[in-house]
Amino acid sequence: MLLKIFHLFIIFLFVLTGKSQSQFPQNLFDSPVEIPISLSGSFAELRSNHFHSGIDIKTGGEEGLRINACADGYVSRIRISPFGFGKALYVVHPQGYTTVYAHLQKFNSEIDRWAKSEQYKLQKFDVDLFPKPGELKVTKGQLIAFSGNSGSSQGPHLHFEIRDSKTEEPIDPLLFGFPVKDFVRPTLNGIRIYPANNSSLIHNKNEPYEPEIAGWGPDYRIKKKDTISVSGSIYFGVNAHDLMPGSSNKNGINLIEIFIDSALFFKWEAQKFNFNETRYINSFIDYAHYQKNGTRFITTIKAPNNQLSMYKKVVNNGIIKTEAGLLNKIKINIADSRNNISSISFIIKGIEEKAATFPETVKPQIFTWNNLNNYRNKDLSISIPANTLYDDIAFEYSSEKKESFTCARIHSIHKTDVPVHSNFDLSIRIDSTCNISTDKLFIARLNLKNKPTYIGGKSDGRFISTKVREFGRYTIMADTTQPVVKAVNISEGKNISSQKNISITISDDLSGIKSYDGYLNEKWILMDYDAKNNLLLYEFDDRLNKGINHFRIKVVDNCGNETEYKCKIVN
Repeated sequence: MLLKIFHLFIIFLFVLTGKSQSQFPQNLFDSPVEIPISLSGSFAELRSNHFHSGIDIKTGGEEGLRINACADGYVSRIRISPFGFGKALYVVHPQGYTTVYAHLQKFNSEIDRWAKSEQYKLQKFDVDLFPKPGELKVTKGQLIAFSGNSGSSQGPHLHFEIRDSKTEEPIDPLLFGFPVKDFVRPTLNGIRIYPANNSSLIHNKNEPYEPEIAGWGPDYRIKKKDTISVSGSIYFGVNAHDLMPGSSNKNGINLIEIFIDSALFFKWEAQKFNFNETRYINSFIDYAHYQKNGTRFITTIKAPNNQLSMYKKVVNNGIIKTEAGLLNKIKINIADSRNNISSISFIIKGIEEKAATFPETVKPQIFTWNNLNNYRNKDLSISIPANTLYDDIAFEYSSEKKESFTCARIHSIHKTDVPVHSNFDLSIRIDSTCNISTDKLFIARLNLKNKPTYIGGKSDGRFISTKVREFGRYTIMADTTQPVVKAVNISEGKNISSQKNISITISDDLSGIKSYDGYLNEKWILMDYDAKNNLLLYEFDDRLNKGINHFRIKVVDNCGNETEYKCKIVN
């Protein structure tokens, strides 16, 4: 009898959180590492412009740990880049899944030999390679690579994914039964209550309200008073993180449920998603608050052009309309991948208040999310296709005079705290006083301190045109400065017979590095590019001759400025 009650209790927990793992095989995959799995990043964790597509497995701050194939299969893709995943392997398994291993230091000898052969054929370090099915077979537990810190990684770790091979959709690896110990409930950092329009009031103010909270786990509470007075329509925001035993890393949560008087009002659950929808994160969070304060509140309001599939239920687009005299009990549950749950409950009290009044303003130009929107003047043209915006906006534009460091006026295109989902067209007129060759000109995005970010663009002689994906301050700048190339461990006539490599640093302070090509005795050599450290590395191989060798490297930036470095070295 007791055993039956226990089984019913377990089923109840799965139903409560919707986190059943039965649809995913539990014994198919072995761990990719030979140490206990501890995470520094969780699935669907909130990142800049995207949801995290896998889990980040800690490697003790070290590189060079064995990475093993999780199951039998074959290498379907080898991606090598100075950015993003760095060195990454994709392994297809016959059961319909693909595992991904990223930020690697290096591959095993067979895979490394195959990849380098292709890099030399293409004469490129940055490659995306697709071996024929079965060409590079692997077996469960076989060494396939070593852990590293390549690409955009901020510290040694293994980024690990499981994808549906047909749809390429990433799935939370922890749903496949990996041995990860986690009995710690998520931490609720804060909640926000937002007015849904100009006439809504929270404690008599038309602004977001963030009460101070206290407690832990299932017993979070509003610290001072659990009844919040509201007039009109409101929606909610949640800021939370998850911890694991023995780790200080703040990982993401995987579930939010909000109940109004015991009825499910909102549910978001992160089990899988499609890469095409990952940028919807900017509509999923309070983007303006994040831009200003650096903290992310997940909000219940659902914009009309937010097509995120991880929404499981959203009543009335995530907005609750209160009624005077009525009390509504609000309960918020948050959970991690291991079904550890934390909760907070409070009361919303509907009251009658005098509607807020606002001064009349000039009627703005409305840009609608589901139509083409254009704006033009003599100095600028923008064209925003349908479905580029998440919601309608009252478009704002202003400009500032040309500065000494620009070749055009500075154009403020709407507000930086309003997100944009996809690219739109931007053209800026070149100032008539600019006498710099147009091949050295580019569109730049400026922050409030006028620090530029290279965007690019093409010139027709009068305008520079490009595609952008953010609102903000844009202008035209010029880059006529050559990249900087510095030899780290070689010099003219140096004997390098005791060395194992040639190390070069390259940098460009404006438009950025476009290409880098190293040559030994006028034959192209593979130089591993670590962009975050501005480092190029050639590991000695049979291309280095005995005696005198002639080394040359050419670096080109995005505006065509070139720097070449040459020297003779002795082996």
